[in-house]
Amino acid sequence: MDFDRLRYFIMVVETGSISKAAIALNMTQPPLSIAIRKLEEELDVSLFKRSGKRLTLTDSGQLLYDRGKQLLLSTMEIMKEVAEHDAEQFGTVTIGCSTIANITIIPEVVKRLNERGSRITIRVLEGNTAFILEQLRLHKMDIGLVRNIFDKKDFHTTALLTESLYVALPPGHPLADRKTVELKELKNENFLMPHTTLGYGISDFILEGCDAAGFTPNIIYWGTETFPMLNMVRENLGIAFAPALFRNITNYELPPLVELINPTIEAKLNLVTLKNTIKTAATEQFLEVTKEVIEELR
Repeated sequence: MDFDRLRYFIMVVETGSISKAAIALNMTQPPLSIAIRKLEEELDVSLFKRSGKRLTLTDSGQLLYDRGKQLLLSTMEIMKEVAEHDAEQFGTVTIGCSTIANITIIPEVVKRLNERGSRITIRVLEGNTAFILEQLRLHKMDIGLVRNIFDKKDFHTTALLTESLYVALPPGHPLADRKTVELKELKNENFLMPHTTLGYGISDFILEGCDAAGFTPNIIYWGTETFPMLNMVRENLGIAFAPALFRNITNYELPPLVELINPTIEAKLNLVTLKNTIKTAATEQFLEVTKEVIEELR
């Protein structure tokens, strides 16, 4: 398949017309129309339904667009990787994750890569699950580390770590010195809850547990980041919930964390990558070291 014709076809789809695509490609309309026609002849399919100047993708055209876009992006990634390797630069890996993962997991991965002489540059973007999946689809991220459970057919999802959930209690709270606490013992508290941006998250499990315990929690705050909620707990504004990974933080004054039981709620850390993309050598190396670090955290 001629890559130029494929590139022209994708531009026509994304601009919505031959004329706009020609302007974007800095060429005239006749050769662009000829290139699209030759691509259809080469594949022996109709890529567009034509109604006057309006173009609508056929099913075959949609398939070619989806796969062709992935192919072009993968080709660009390969060319970039080869160029970086030739310049003795071993690539950049862009990660999407939460603040806690960026504090507890990423530094250890960077440390080990550095100790092993790797010349990979790590770029981290913090955000919620919806943001990370969008960036992965746009090929602006290579890897996502998320907690939500979701069913998206265009992603590979691997469970990396399963942690117990802890309750953050204000200093001096009657339950703060306990090793464990049951959810029903918290029914009179003000709840600071983690907002689920996509799929099924920690808050859904908490609400189900409250319902099973026979009460509706008094939720006074919804947030997407745990650290601000922990600060609010320290100010005696309510209780919050945090995965066990937060107990690894030593340079931040946390409120007392007590393990939640009955029900025991588990928080899962998932590794997410986009399907049908070629992983660069830098990404593969980062994944290998990340899984090594996670395995030790278990």
